[in-house]
Amino acid sequence: MKKLFKVVKIAFLSILAILAAGLLYFVISNKLFLGNPDKEYTAYLSKNKYSVTSEIPTAAFDPTFNQADIYLLGEIHGYAANQVLDKQLLLFLNKKLGIKYYIAEMDSTTAQQLNTFLAKDSKDEELLQQVVLAIRQRIPQQASKELMEKWSDIYTYNKQLPDSSKITVLGIDKDFNDKRTTITRDSAMVANLQQMVQKQKLHNEKLYGLFGLYHVLQQTPQAGHKPLAAGLKQAGFKTISFVSQTLDSDMYLPKNPQFPTPPDEKINWVNADGPLMLVKGINDLKTLTTPNTVTLFKLDASDSPYRQSQQLSRMKSTIFGTNIVPKNGSVTTDFFQYVFLLRNSKALTKLP
Repeated sequence: MKKLFKVVKIAFLSILAILAAGLLYFVISNKLFLGNPDKEYTAYLSKNKYSVTSEIPTAAFDPTFNQADIYLLGEIHGYAANQVLDKQLLLFLNKKLGIKYYIAEMDSTTAQQLNTFLAKDSKDEELLQQVVLAIRQRIPQQASKELMEKWSDIYTYNKQLPDSSKITVLGIDKDFNDKRTTITRDSAMVANLQQMVQKQKLHNEKLYGLFGLYHVLQQTPQAGHKPLAAGLKQAGFKTISFVSQTLDSDMYLPKNPQFPTPPDEKINWVNADGPLMLVKGINDLKTLTTPNTVTLFKLDASDSPYRQSQQLSRMKSTIFGTNIVPKNGSVTTDFFQYVFLLRNSKALTKLP
């Protein structure tokens, strides 16, 4: 019996040692991937960072910014601050560039419902909730109280605009029930938008939209399909991409069969500095920001080190998800030109 106990004890301690070694390797490899702040990058970023409070700062943009056809914001779904940011960017672009067409990660039927809501004489909260529930089919992490509040605010803003400037939603995504695999979802979105531009004669209109982060990458990474933004550039649309990254923030993760979810459906494991997702070079941005802030970084100035490196465009998923590895010879500004860093964002709030 003593011999059996000794064997069990040794086996148990061996398992603990293996787990401890695995955890240590995980922590060390994460730290090595993230790296320490780099003086070359922090020196550049300190001259090209802009605090975002109630509005997007105009000073962040040079005259070439106005020359784009399409402006895209890419998010990791589930963070409340991104809904506020999306509204701020839409209103900023509407005021600055007259953008009135919002391209959305939803199908045309849902977009039409949303346009009906925006056009009504009074807010129809029931209709808006139907729209949000329809969005939940495609993007469960986005369907939330904050999503409803965003469109409620846009409704109010829209009402004070002349008819010629009112915001209209273009749903460019595939129908949720369209399971055909002959074309990727991103390629379908490009084709759908091209058809809308042609049919509605929008050739001279600038467009803006919020999408999942991968969709706004302007170049195809290694081992990945062509993102929406890369397809748009290939189709001749001048495109500017913003990506939103988070630190010290909570994500809304609805219950699902693929991944264990806490009872409150909120997690804080998917920030840009880990542990489940890592963004190479994020510590350069972290060292220049403070908690409870939103900061915009311009990456494409003429003296930018991001024009010669892959910092921030290389992203690693440690357990689930897809790594984003740029192809040899590509640089960060081939993928996106601006980064928002959100510190201490709350999770989206589940609808009752």
